[in-house]
Order: sequence, then structure tokens, then C-alpha cells
Amino acid sequence: MNYQIAVDREGRTWVILGIGNTLKVHRLSGTAPVAVMALAELVDMYGPLILAPTHSAVADEFASIIDTVDLVASDPETASVEQIRIVASVLRGILNCPTSETASDR
Repeated sequence: MNYQIAVDREGRTWVILGIGNTLKVHRLSGTAPVAVMALAELVDMYGPLILAPTHSAVADEFASIIDTVDLVASDPETASVEQIRIVASVLRGILNCPTSETASDR
């Protein structure tokens, strides 16, 4: 499982986990009313976050996602359907959009 460690403005430590198409956080240290929540909720309640340096395996995987995002943004005609799906799922997790709602439903 991939993860990133972050610290909120009050000094609590959180681990950021990608679960399915969403990004969740789990409190590692400090006190807060909720131990597990969506990343967007954490940023709204306690943000901004400071991300801790990652070990190389996780850093390489984040770099891979960034490369995919760059490709889709700069040259979408050459991006594969899978690359576009990855970018969309990362954005959905960040924005905390429901997965069942389509653009035509909005």
C-alpha cells in the first residue's frame, strides 16, 4: 500500500492513503475528534498540510503519477484511456466527488 505522511497546522501527524478512487487520512499522532476522514475534509478542517519526505519507492510512484498527469494535460491526444482514467481517479479523490454521479447528472 502506498502512503504519504503529512502534518497539519496544529502539529498532528496523518498518513494519506489511496483507497479505491478516494484519498483518506488516518491520524498517527495528536488528538482530533475524528481519526479517519477524507483528505479533503482534513484540509478543510486543519489545513494546510506539510508533506514529509517520502522513501524512494513511494516518491517514484508519485513521480510516475505526475508524469501521467503531465502527459494527459499537455498532449491528451496521445494519452491512453488508462492514463486518462488514472488522472480522473486521482482528481476525484482530491475533490471528493461521488463516483456514481456523471457529468450529465449535474
